Amino acid sequence: MKKNFTVSTLKINNAKNVLNYIYTQKRATPQMLQEATLLSRPTIAQILRELQEDHLIFPGGLADSTGGRKAMLYEFNPGIKVTIGVELLIDHYEIVAIDLYAEIIKFEKFNLIFSDSEAYFNEVCSSVNHFIDSLNISHGQILGVGIALQALISADGRHIIYGKVLNCTGMDIEEFNSRIPYPCTFNHDAESSANVELWRNPLLKNAVYFNIRSDVSGAIIIDRKFFKGGEYKSGVFEHMTIVPGGEPCYCGKRGCVNSYCSLAALLGPREDIQHFFYMLRKGTVSYQKRWDKYLEYLAIAVDNLHMAINCDVILGGNLSRYLVNSDIERLHDLVNKRTAFPAADSYISISSCFNIPLCIGAALPFIEKYKNKIM
Repeated sequence: MKKNFTVSTLKINNAKNVLNYIYTQKRATPQMLQEATLLSRPTIAQILRELQEDHLIFPGGLADSTGGRKAMLYEFNPGIKVTIGVELLIDHYEIVAIDLYAEIIKFEKFNLIFSDSEAYFNEVCSSVNHFIDSLNISHGQILGVGIALQALISADGRHIIYGKVLNCTGMDIEEFNSRIPYPCTFNHDAESSANVELWRNPLLKNAVYFNIRSDVSGAIIIDRKFFKGGEYKSGVFEHMTIVPGGEPCYCGKRGCVNSYCSLAALLGPREDIQHFFYMLRKGTVSYQKRWDKYLEYLAIAVDNLHMAINCDVILGGNLSRYLVNSDIERLHDLVNKRTAFPAADSYISISSCFNIPLCIGAALPFIEKYKNKIM
């Protein structure tokens, strides 16, 4: 019995290693697989047949000739499974479908004021179901639906334990599970955004991630995982006080990072961020003064966090698409002027995902779970 178990386990592990290599390299010949896995040619051939039968790979043409017979290239089939991501915002929601390489299959945006109500859930879930139907794929291909929003989420992803921004504290995932015939789970918006950063940068290990939009939200990444803390409230540094007795914050406190480092703090009433940066880059003095003041407060937040957690700081969210290297250099200088321990090299960077829908990050956990199962 023990021998059979060992042989069976070895066979599964061999197949996983072959599939993982093809997935990572996008395409591979049997010879490449032999060299990478040290498996015999007959074993490789058998595994390739089984993976094709499971529709996980397919023949992708012939490799370039090196003098002999051209070898068959095998490619991973990223569309065998699809994941749906949704982001709920105050005035609209977004839906995305991605394949197993996290490539966008389809994306849509819908205008609708958020409301913790039956009517809202009915409309959003109806949109999700119609969106999935439009993909023309089988029910079994959908891994699940990840729903991102600015709120603190329970450990099991089923409950909103604090949702002041959207006024959704207490909301339950069953509102979506009862209307969408696929597994649904809630995801914190900053963690969803940071998920995309982690996916695109396999070398990223530790970081403090700022998700700067109308409000600020954050995530702390330790060893490529999110540090949650005892009550799943770690990473909410947007409510760290930087100006005692300062401007009010929606949390009920005064002087929070959110009150000084959000886009709402930077921009005037009904002011467009694109217009702000247009005027700033033109050299308009009044806009430069506002920007300098904003960076001073952001420098306080960055310095405080870096003193507590000595790691990279990534600036993401809507702000990041307008940032340039000179902004980061200026921010680094401001941090160095106030910190007890100036850094020679900048540890502050602009997110590489500023043009990618955040809802992709809500879908990624389903892909990671599936990959861990088959690879």
